[in-house]
Amino acid sequence: MNFSGSEHFDCTQSDLWPRLTDMAFISRVIPDVDKVERLEPTSFTCKVRPRFSFLTGSLELSFTVIESEPEQRLVVRSRGKGIGAAIVVDIEILLATAANSTDLNWTGTIVSREGLLKPVNTSLIQGAAERVIHNLWQNFRTAFRPAN
Repeated sequence: MNFSGSEHFDCTQSDLWPRLTDMAFISRVIPDVDKVERLEPTSFTCKVRPRFSFLTGSLELSFTVIESEPEQRLVVRSRGKGIGAAIVVDIEILLATAANSTDLNWTGTIVSREGLLKPVNTSLIQGAAERVIHNLWQNFRTAFRPAN
């Protein structure tokens, strides 16, 4: 299952890149975060309480940068674990200059889902993922302040 989209930012790639790779910043814009448990330069782990009808309780999420081409391309692997459920998602972000701004194109691919998530209808997962992704970019835009 794949997800994709694009975002437009009125700033340069060099203004946007530091925020995309700042794990402390990213951990603050993830929706429904209860607590950040581990924070390193290229990864972090947090507990979230997602509001999904098909998954209750808390979920441990870890995010790790697995590829990086500064100011151009970023690949992040996200692993989620809950009681009886697990999911792995790879996210690729590509940046492109657009006049005095930046276009950010992203793709998310569910690499695996296990346990209680395996039988869940893909349209249910798609709807939940779209809501989380929308909230993530909304939180990112609210928190992001490009350099002047």
